Amino acid sequence: MCGICAGISKENMIDEIVGGLKKLEYRGYDSSGVAYIENGKIKVVKSVGQIKNLEKKLAKTCANIVIGHTRWATHGVVSESNSHPHISQDGKVAIVHNGIIENYEKLKTTLKTKEFYSQTDTEVLANVISQMPGDNLQKIVSACREVVGSFALAVMFENCKDIFLAKRNSPLAVAIGDGEVLASSDISVFAEKFEFCYILDDDEFARINSKNVVFFDKNGKKIEKNRVFLKNFDFYSDFSDEKYFMLKEVKEQPMAIRKTFFEYTSDKKFFDLQQLKAFKSFHFIACGTAYHSCLMGARYIRHFCKKETHVSLASEFKYDENVLSKKCLYIFVSQSGETADTIACAKMIKEKGLMSMGITNVSYCTLNNLVDFVLPTFAGREVAVASTKAYTCQLFTMLLFALMLAGKDLETLKSFVLDFNVCDLGSDILQSLFKFKKIFFVGREQDYVTSLEGALKLKEIAYLNCLGIAGGELKHGTLALVDDETLVIAISTQTGLKEKMENVIEEIRARGGKVLLVSQFEHNTKVDYKIVLPVHEECLMPIVSVVPLQLLALEFCVRLGFNPDKPRNLAKSVTVE
Repeated sequence: MCGICAGISKENMIDEIVGGLKKLEYRGYDSSGVAYIENGKIKVVKSVGQIKNLEKKLAKTCANIVIGHTRWATHGVVSESNSHPHISQDGKVAIVHNGIIENYEKLKTTLKTKEFYSQTDTEVLANVISQMPGDNLQKIVSACREVVGSFALAVMFENCKDIFLAKRNSPLAVAIGDGEVLASSDISVFAEKFEFCYILDDDEFARINSKNVVFFDKNGKKIEKNRVFLKNFDFYSDFSDEKYFMLKEVKEQPMAIRKTFFEYTSDKKFFDLQQLKAFKSFHFIACGTAYHSCLMGARYIRHFCKKETHVSLASEFKYDENVLSKKCLYIFVSQSGETADTIACAKMIKEKGLMSMGITNVSYCTLNNLVDFVLPTFAGREVAVASTKAYTCQLFTMLLFALMLAGKDLETLKSFVLDFNVCDLGSDILQSLFKFKKIFFVGREQDYVTSLEGALKLKEIAYLNCLGIAGGELKHGTLALVDDETLVIAISTQTGLKEKMENVIEEIRARGGKVLLVSQFEHNTKVDYKIVLPVHEECLMPIVSVVPLQLLALEFCVRLGFNPDKPRNLAKSVTVE
């Protein structure tokens, strides 16, 4: 993931662009760079590491036409040569790019030049643009037609006073102020400076100068776009023009996971790791969705750290006759940090002089003031009552925490962070599922946790009376409810339990139940429907497998005529017992 900031002004734009790149640094921190026009020629300055390194190099530079980039390496190692911006071989085109050009090797074969300065896909695209016929806009439109993949582009040409933008499957927006136009991959860059902006849609283009911006469709034909007023937005999350906040937040999960990874692999220190390693056991306490994340957090600690763990519902913990210990760290999880039952438990632990940690999504909250350590999540503001991105960020944060306690290298997760995305369920499968009113979710071990969360989502927003069940427990009572009008959603993401889940599926089908399998595996048993998951390490699959269940709940909700953002009888933050 990378960040783009580009702009034109009558004044010096270097400081403006560098400031924008700093706001985007969570998107990429390997390297950064800018290109600018000086006497008609393109000049480039790059630096490896934090943006402050680039800032030092640009201390005395002045330019009013600038494109900038902060990079997270995908193609090519971290180096100045692989940093953006990239220039065409003839020196006439410079570009910054977010996304991946999947067919860049094939595009190389169409180029006149066979020498490249970098290992990146972006340099190839710069040369493709340069060799295209027509004016500058036509060159970019023609080049983008040849691209397979995703891109947000800011492009400048030699002897040209315009910057050109292009967008497909990667965010890009542009804002207009007094004598200044600024483009960025994140509208937070526009905060407190511009009144409104324009959001580019896929396969749209724009030409900007210091006075205005003109938009074009995929064929290079002029189009009009509506303004988006910035006061309506939360600048802690990416913009997504969706009808429902819940859908917006489901789609924001890849970005939230990436931001979380960046925060925990940066130089920031959130806690004393050695002090936390000294605890002999860990007790997780929460409510609702956060309780489900605790079940996984406890599993991560047991698996990676080989330490004793316990999990309690906050509403029960404060009334139980708990055996408390100074050798135990009590971990309280709450998206808002204001959940009443959880806070009551944290107060009780504090009063007894025991050590505690809070896992919250809000910097300033009651829970953080009660605990000794804070493990923040970076989901951004979550509006919908049914938690989606806050849940997956809790899972990912707890996984990172367990790995750190175990002394593991977090960089091993980088490929997952780059690849994680939200899948499309497909209209055919959805149309077949809406008829069911009796639904169970089953799974074993970590998939049982996902079954609980999947069932909760469906209950929360579609008001269907469904259950999450441990696969081995199905025959101990619940199987009596299964008939030919029953849908059982079977989650199977663990190699060692694959055959066990096949047995569960056979039990269901023998009673006439219909099975929707959610898995990355091919199974040796027939099912009625299947959602195919991407393949990742098993510890990451609870994050991957819950997303289609979130989307499934949302689709059921909307189909039944309800608003997923405002389910009946429920509130986002439960501040009363």
